[in-house]
Amino acid sequence: MRSKALARNLAVLAVLAVVAIVGLVLTDGRDDRGDGTVGDLVAVATSVTEAPSTSPSTPAVPTSTTAPTITTTTTTSAPSTTTTTLPATTTTALVSPDGYVWVPKPSAGPGMVAPGGALTKHLAADIASAFGFDVADVEAAIADMVLPPEAGGNPEGWLAPGTYQVAADATALTVVQAMVDRRVVQLQERGVPRDQWYRVLTAASVIEKETYNQNEKPKVARVLVNRLAGGGPLQMDSIILYPVPEDRTFTTSEERASDQPYNSYRHNGLPPTPICSPDEASIDAFLAPPPGDWWFYVTIDLQTGETRYAVTYEEHQANAKLLRAWLEDHPTP
Repeated sequence: MRSKALARNLAVLAVLAVVAIVGLVLTDGRDDRGDGTVGDLVAVATSVTEAPSTSPSTPAVPTSTTAPTITTTTTTSAPSTTTTTLPATTTTALVSPDGYVWVPKPSAGPGMVAPGGALTKHLAADIASAFGFDVADVEAAIADMVLPPEAGGNPEGWLAPGTYQVAADATALTVVQAMVDRRVVQLQERGVPRDQWYRVLTAASVIEKETYNQNEKPKVARVLVNRLAGGGPLQMDSIILYPVPEDRTFTTSEERASDQPYNSYRHNGLPPTPICSPDEASIDAFLAPPPGDWWFYVTIDLQTGETRYAVTYEEHQANAKLLRAWLEDHPTP
């Protein structure tokens, strides 16, 4: 038992950092190419050239609320144990749009560090490898973990990224349940009403996928809020790419014309589910975006994440030229 616990601890410390940089933050002027060559950025169908003159209201945040109980007991003479409890909820099975779950992948650090927005279709294998569990045990834990009723049975967005101190004798269910429990605490500590949990997580997941630059998240959130207030399609490629099996930056014209439920060029408002597990910065950005009339943005440096914002489409096109110049200077191998 001690050797197994030691092996599991060593496995935890040896996990490699995995950060999924989902790249291009470019909306309403996406690259229309699907062949991997640099092409012209095409205008999307929209009659909007200026943002609303007044900023839409942001979600109300009550001053306080009661968080679920999380109890941790640690001993020095024996392996520590962790007990996590939530109010009674419904145990649900694993559900996702394409039969997979997209959640943070474990990476290096004490316990487990999961970067926000990281995606994996091999969750059970990743957690099993990181913590020394059997894959079958992790799969069973995912099926048995308790989600809030607001999740509707879909774990997407509910496994909170962060650092987890895991006991040597922890079970797979303890690990995945701790991630869900932490997410609930995050929402309650911010005073988000329960009937807004799903909306906030979904919006925060879009922000997470639209930019990996923490400094840009507040402004991206403002653009998202402005567009939601407008009531039309969000026209954000990160949403369209959610059900796509492979990781890539650009969408194709066929994907933007499809009728799949995550096509943000055809369907108004937020996607039907979160599209990743957002970090706390993305949640905070959506709850309290800065004032601004921006309607467009484009990442002009895909290495640094530098992003330019615009009120009119003409301004946006000028910024898009900077991206084209960057792409020409940094051709894809």
